[in-house]
Amino acid sequence: MAGENTPLLNTTVKFAKPPDNQENISQRLRSTMAKASFRLNSLIEEHTGSIGMLGSLAIAVNSLTGPAMLSLPATFTRSGIIPTCAALLFVGLLSSLCSTHLANTISKVEGNADFKKEVEYSDAFQIFWGRRWFVITQVLFFFCITCLNISSIVDTSQVVDTFMAHWMYGGAAALLITSQGPEWLRWNYDLCSEVELASGDCIPFDDQDGILFTAGNLGVTMVFLPMALVDLKENALWQIIGFLVLVITSIQFVIQFSLWPELSLDNTSLWGYDWDDLFGVVLFNFALTIAIPAWLYEREPHVDVPTVIYGSTLLSTAMYIALGLLGSLTMPNVSENMLQSMMTGTMGMAMELGASIFAFAIIGLGTPLFSVLTRLNLMGSHTCSRRTANLLSVYLPFAAAWFLNDGTAITKLLSWGGIIFTSLIVFIFPLLLAIHEKQTTAAPGSIDVYCGFIQGHRAELISLWILLFLSISSVSLAIWGNIF
Repeated sequence: MAGENTPLLNTTVKFAKPPDNQENISQRLRSTMAKASFRLNSLIEEHTGSIGMLGSLAIAVNSLTGPAMLSLPATFTRSGIIPTCAALLFVGLLSSLCSTHLANTISKVEGNADFKKEVEYSDAFQIFWGRRWFVITQVLFFFCITCLNISSIVDTSQVVDTFMAHWMYGGAAALLITSQGPEWLRWNYDLCSEVELASGDCIPFDDQDGILFTAGNLGVTMVFLPMALVDLKENALWQIIGFLVLVITSIQFVIQFSLWPELSLDNTSLWGYDWDDLFGVVLFNFALTIAIPAWLYEREPHVDVPTVIYGSTLLSTAMYIALGLLGSLTMPNVSENMLQSMMTGTMGMAMELGASIFAFAIIGLGTPLFSVLTRLNLMGSHTCSRRTANLLSVYLPFAAAWFLNDGTAITKLLSWGGIIFTSLIVFIFPLLLAIHEKQTTAAPGSIDVYCGFIQGHRAELISLWILLFLSISSVSLAIWGNIF
């Protein structure tokens, strides 16, 4: 039948062609998005740091002036003037060379001569040495800075408790938990004799056994934990403030120590009597290397790397010797935490107030810096999410610090932490990485490590082996002293 294949209803739909102006708008939108994407990629590729010379020096010096410096007056008293000064000068030079070599190695990453790429500590080992070394350095880097962080938190908390014991009504407060149950404690300096005050042996809650949660712990956690959750460039302003306070209070301490009537050479000796903890504590005072990778990425391009490294090390070493030596000559029985002896009230209100400010601005502000550096390394190569990294680098150290309130325990933590973790991360591993890179690729770096004094591939390789030998020897001396 004709027409039987003709559909009853025409189902063909014809779409209207969009107007020319609508098509033009769509093209312009795609073009705009493409340009925006290109600009974003350019910004990422052309990262420019925002931390200038002052901020760089502040971060470097604050990385050096950590909790270990509080033990230096006691170290001068035990180990003597000459051995302690020699150890500080030697380890300071060794640390600055290790830091500069690490910076030079990072500059040899392809396309990173001007440090535009974010290469964290463990990332450098993965690039040049493989995944195994990445994992090893991640673990050791974490324990190294966690030791520093816990020590900083505990020392600052103890100073806050001392301040409260002097200035708060009723004195310092704490919750003591023992097998018999919880107990609320108060402490003030009325409990101490004049002899104990003069000797620096009167320390809040020092004779308590059990788990102790003090008001100082709570205050330090509330102030510094939020700072530890931000990035390095946001922390730079706080580090500058801490650096300026460090300079001012250090000058104050030097002047007051020098004018103190009881200052005497009889309070210490030239050679000392106990060198067990000397290298362990001194090694812990020069942990600058841990801050180098993150700082290189965030610094402004005009900031000279060797100037910051050598300048900050020289300034910190001079400060260590001045405060450590004068503190030991002034306080005959100085506490393991020198600020506790300075805050007993026997040296005047100005010294007590200066010590309180010093603890908060220097030791306290070191805790968020250490947490930031740990988090950045944990997040390198997407090892951890930011949440997991914060849990490990921020919340864990603050929680652990609540269970450590004994100055002697902190000294041992400093000593063994300095020997095991700091010696590897700060001294030995950067040199091993530099030697490995020179032996395999021998690519030129953008940092003049020796400021022109040593040049040439062979000469630099020999110097690296010498530095490695000296580093291993220093660590061996520290281990020998602590064991025997």
